[in-house]
Amino acid sequence: MPKKNKKRQREIDWSAEANFQKNRSIIYIEHSMECPIFSLKAEEFLKFLQDQIPERQFALIRNGYGKMQPRAGAFEIEFAQNARTSRHCLWSGLDKGPPRRDKFPQFENLMPAIQRVLKKFYPDPRSRNSADDGEMDEAAT
Repeated sequence: MPKKNKKRQREIDWSAEANFQKNRSIIYIEHSMECPIFSLKAEEFLKFLQDQIPERQFALIRNGYGKMQPRAGAFEIEFAQNARTSRHCLWSGLDKGPPRRDKFPQFENLMPAIQRVLKKFYPDPRSRNSADDGEMDEAAT
């Protein structure tokens, strides 16, 4: 019997200078592989966000690009404003269900938390360092 060709997500370092964009949010989803609905719901969430916030780009990272073994029954969503900011847990279905449908959130209920994350201000460390250098130059004179 031939082996199934598993589709593996190509790993991209979104925080690297060549790939980084402030306008690209990162969605981290840990989902169980025990049933195809978990993978389908991850894709549906990405599509939902693209429809709700069309001016923003999104990158979906599932199960750490396939490097981590998901926990049984897991469906957890973490969200980051961009690749250089912290992750915020939006949903954990780990302790929910049965029935299985309870493991998945109503996506529209997550929008207030997503909007809060997007409105957070993260200072750019590079601009802060250059401002500090300017202050030191003025103090030296």
